[in-house]
Amino acid sequence: MTALPVHRRVWRMIRLRPRLVIATLVGLAVWGLLPAEHRPSTRGLIGWNAGAMLYLVTSWVQMLRADIASLRRRAAKQDEAEWIVLALAIAATLVSLAAIGIELHVSGPGDQKPPLSHLGLAGLTIAISWAFIHTVITLHYARLFYGTGSKPVGGLEFPKTVEPDYADFLYFSFTIGAAAQTSDVAVSSRAMRRVVLVQTILAFLFNTTILALAINIGASLI
Repeated sequence: MTALPVHRRVWRMIRLRPRLVIATLVGLAVWGLLPAEHRPSTRGLIGWNAGAMLYLVTSWVQMLRADIASLRRRAAKQDEAEWIVLALAIAATLVSLAAIGIELHVSGPGDQKPPLSHLGLAGLTIAISWAFIHTVITLHYARLFYGTGSKPVGGLEFPKTVEPDYADFLYFSFTIGAAAQTSDVAVSSRAMRRVVLVQTILAFLFNTTILALAINIGASLI
């Protein structure tokens, strides 16, 4: 089978992910419309939060309304570009965490404490980024499990569940996100184990960042 030209593959990747594209455009628009007197890190965090929140709302509505048939149809439309989307989502999330550090450092250098508004923005960004990345990984688990063929590829063993739905994948993904470990779901394929490994590392990073922010906020209130 002849590979598609690069421009057609890019267009296909965009066409199959309208929510992600629209959320990205909204985030960029918010960033561009904010007053120039705001710091670049502040504008970036607000724009990121707007776009990521829009993506979360639309994705969760779609997932909670979907049945097994629509889930499998969506998985069948995806391709290897899903790995690119996952990598970009992880990179964007890590950049947002770096921007939080810049925001707090610039807001309160030396012995000066960051304003509560900046701490609040940092906390909101962490919460949204945490939910965003684990939602993206949830969709990736669903795609890996059902694959592009007529039969599920598998890789996750849900107790007493042959055809898991999005709620099952959300349960698995967010358990890792909260506890940095799996629950009662068995991982039975190499591809799934790799994604679980990446997600566990990200969960540890987020949990550490949340702890550091909590200490920072506590110190600012003293």
